[in-house]
Amino acid sequence: MTHDHDSLFHHTFSEPEHAASLLRTILPAALAHAIDWDSLRLEPGSFVDDALKTLHADLLFTARLGRQPVLLYVVLEHKSGADRWTAVQLLRYVVRVIDRFLADNPKATSLPPVLPVVVHHGPRRWNAPRTVLDLVDLGSLPPNIRKFLSPLQPNLHFLLDDLAAHPESGIKRRRATEPARLTLLFLQFVRGARARDPAEFVLRWPDLIRTLLNTPAGRRALIGLFSYLAAQLESPPERLEAAAALIHEDARIMGKTIADQLREEGELVGRRKVLLHQVRKRFGDVSPTVEERIRRADIDTLDRWAERILTVTTIDELLA
Repeated sequence: MTHDHDSLFHHTFSEPEHAASLLRTILPAALAHAIDWDSLRLEPGSFVDDALKTLHADLLFTARLGRQPVLLYVVLEHKSGADRWTAVQLLRYVVRVIDRFLADNPKATSLPPVLPVVVHHGPRRWNAPRTVLDLVDLGSLPPNIRKFLSPLQPNLHFLLDDLAAHPESGIKRRRATEPARLTLLFLQFVRGARARDPAEFVLRWPDLIRTLLNTPAGRRALIGLFSYLAAQLESPPERLEAAAALIHEDARIMGKTIADQLREEGELVGRRKVLLHQVRKRFGDVSPTVEERIRRADIDTLDRWAERILTVTTIDELLA
């Protein structure tokens, strides 16, 4: 189940097959041809700290480029407008990638190339700087001083896939896998479409959706896409089921399964909110750690805590 942009992006593009198909449509032809796509691997673990993981996708791939490993870094920026400081964020991430490489290869005498890629799906075209150097204020200095200082500044230029600059038909025709194309279409056109009927979007791309129904992997992709659709539109679960039925009986069954799970998740979210309210009434403000534990608790844990809150005297006793 995917409810937000990051989780949908991870759901699809953490699969090397779909990531490769996306990157092939973005990279220059010569570079795309030089990469051994069969060697593309998702690197385990995270290199983005906890504070940033909630805001940015965390996908790092390695592949073979000629006889060298090339690190491919893919980050999804999903703010409502272009983020002015994206180049600085990417510079920070790339330094962390290099730090990891050096820690894993202490005898290395050179660094692998790193390819930072940003997929942007805002309502308007990207209009923010794409290099760190463009953010450095050198404009008021005399030309000779600018010329001296400019090459001494840290710099990074990222590759941009600006979905807002492409027509819907162009995204749909990309030579990428069906899950990759549908994910891009959903990210670009479903985001911000609250209160719309999910049937509108199901009927907008029926051929791609029907294709996904034919394979188990495709059905897994559809679960992510349909749950994202329901969450973004904030539509009643029964509307999602009805929309899926427009495609095929198998899709209707899948839509019903997702709708049932959304109902269960809605109940679970409600239970968590009630308990958190009770905890605050009983003990006052709680720490972010305690709040996070309550927001992630399963139904059995919530039942146990709901009974215990009547008799315990401290939060530690409640959560023990």
